Order: sequence, then structure tokens, then C-alpha cells
Amino acid sequence: MLSYEVRRATADDLPDVVELASAMVVHSVSPFRAINPEEVKEFRRRDLQALEDAVTQPNVAVFVAVERESGRFLGHVVVVSGHTESSTGESQSWIFDISVIHECWSAGVGKALVERAEDFSRARGMRYIGLGVTSANERAVRFYERLGYAEERKRMIKVLDPENPD
Repeated sequence: MLSYEVRRATADDLPDVVELASAMVVHSVSPFRAINPEEVKEFRRRDLQALEDAVTQPNVAVFVAVERESGRFLGHVVVVSGHTESSTGESQSWIFDISVIHECWSAGVGKALVERAEDFSRARGMRYIGLGVTSANERAVRFYERLGYAEERKRMIKVLDPENPD
């Protein structure tokens, strides 16, 4: 059985967070998007460079799961509390990224990371926590549903010019 702990990320963990999130983002790309997977990975890498500044903010947390004996990085979750819900203006938390190394899928690591994000949010007085998941990522959708997350809204898209994606 895998023995791991979930703890607050340090600056030394951030390169692993960025690398895993960049590798796993391909599972979140909508089938409507005609884009090279390497471009998506590079965008994600650049986007997550802001983590270095974000983790110094009291309303932002990055938690990592690491193997107890070896310290091997297994996954992470990035959560922000105090995010404003777009329709009601209520303050809530938002999970911006969660990734787990493939060999630890279905081992409880993702669940432990989400639970830590939820605990962080409760400790900051948040009543709600939200996240976004690509509809086509059925495995992730089922995972979140098992943890009690429910669909609140649908985000819709239309491809305007399917013949010319540029």
C-alpha cells in the first residue's frame, strides 16, 4: 500500500507542480479545441509561473502529496479562497488545478488532495468550493461526483469556422 502525506508546498515543490500540471493538462483539453498538445503544455507552464507569487498570499494554497519514505512527488492541488462567484457575488473557494501522477490514479491521492483543499476552505469560512472540469474528461467528472461535487452550470462553445481553426 502506498504511504504518503499531504502537506503545504514549499518553493522547492513548485517546479514539480508546474511540470506535472503541464503534462496532465492534455487530459483537460476540450475536443472542440484544435490545438497542438505541446502548445497547450507550454501555455500551462507559463500560466503556472505565477504560483511563486501566489503562494505568498494568505488566500492561496498549494498542497502536495509526497511518498513518505522517498519524498517522491505524487500530485498537487491549487486552491484559492475568497473567489467571487459570478452570479451571486458570494465568496467561495476555487480549485484551480489538481494533478496526480498516472501511476497513483485510483490510489486515494486525488481524494486526499481535494479533502485538504476543502479543509483549507472551511478554515477560511468558505461555504462553497468550486472547480472546472472538461465535460469530455469523463473519468475526472466521475471522480468529482463521487466526492460530492455537482454540476452547477454549463459552459458552452461553438466552433465558428471549423474549416479554419486559426
